Amino acid sequence: MNAQEQERLFALRQLNLLDTPSSESFDRITRMASQLFDLPIAAVSLTDENRQWFKSRVGVDHWEIPREKAPCAAVCASSKILVIPDLLTSACYQNSHLARSGIRFYAGAPLVTREGHTLGAMCVLGTQPREVSEQEQTTLRDLAAMVMAQIELQHAFGRVDPLTGLSNRNQFDEDLQDMARDQPSHRRAALFTEVLDASELSALHRTMGPAFLDEMARVAAR
Repeated sequence: MNAQEQERLFALRQLNLLDTPSSESFDRITRMASQLFDLPIAAVSLTDENRQWFKSRVGVDHWEIPREKAPCAAVCASSKILVIPDLLTSACYQNSHLARSGIRFYAGAPLVTREGHTLGAMCVLGTQPREVSEQEQTTLRDLAAMVMAQIELQHAFGRVDPLTGLSNRNQFDEDLQDMARDQPSHRRAALFTEVLDASELSALHRTMGPAFLDEMARVAAR
């Protein structure tokens, strides 16, 4: 793994998106993508080390597929839009996981951070061969930009603790609501652990200084 890929994976994991519950704020974008392209499948796909994980998906039940020969991985590598009119006629993808599962058409636009790291792709897929117009490519790029705007919004002030990078109480409450909406029949429990007695904080602050407490918070978050 080269240094650029290591930096990309670090940026992805810092966002704390992988393996999180589905979110209505992302789902409405994938629903819009499916409707605009009149295709059965759309997804916000994040490229992890060995898999494509879906933060949001329409038309599929599974949450991830292997990264090997996944078109979204190619989008991530090139940071460019990718259109495959027919996977079965593509030398690269005709034996891919998607092609074997009945997918014939793929189009994906890169999800790029302000720092230039590509997280994955906003993609639409179909079970029949298809072409894509220039206007549709522009639409797909716009949808990818909407996804990135939502990612940045979630990590703006008021949603993520700037010291630890963890979700704050507001985001935690929204995550619970999203989980309840996505799987209403599932029961869940939340566990609160007090790492340090609050009465000791002031004493540590006086004796060790604020930088020590900040580092303790970062270590606990990791």
